[in-house]
Amino acid sequence: MKISTASRVIAFVFVAASSGSAAATDTNGSQSGKAAAHAALADQADLPATAPQLPSQASDQARDALANTAFGKKGQAASQAHSEAEAHATKNAVDAHAAAADRAAQGSAAAAARSANTDARAAAGQARANSAKAAAAGRRSGAPTAAAVRP
Repeated sequence: MKISTASRVIAFVFVAASSGSAAATDTNGSQSGKAAAHAALADQADLPATAPQLPSQASDQARDALANTAFGKKGQAASQAHSEAEAHATKNAVDAHAAAADRAAQGSAAAAARSANTDARAAAGQARANSAKAAAAGRRSGAPTAAAVRP
């Protein structure tokens, strides 16, 4: 069950107000309204199942604000906007994750290509060195060459 932020705020205000009025009527003054609200939050008090209602002497403006703003048209619009924002954020996160994975894969492929190129160059160099050693060994056993004779 999704509860909108406006519902939570109104429920908290009503909990704080009812605790405050109970504490105000308490002759011992053992607990203030603020302390009662904190205690209710610490105990993880549940929100009421029904929406709060204004007293019968409430003004038309207050009734209109509660009906249209908090739980009515604007409340539904805010809830829908929140849902759309959450969906948009989730989509952006998925897209960013996919882009990061793509960049990592491209980097990995480029590193593998560089490694293969380095290995090929090292193998070619080793082959040239082995060939040069073999040629030098063959020249030593026979007549000296012009490169071997120094002035």
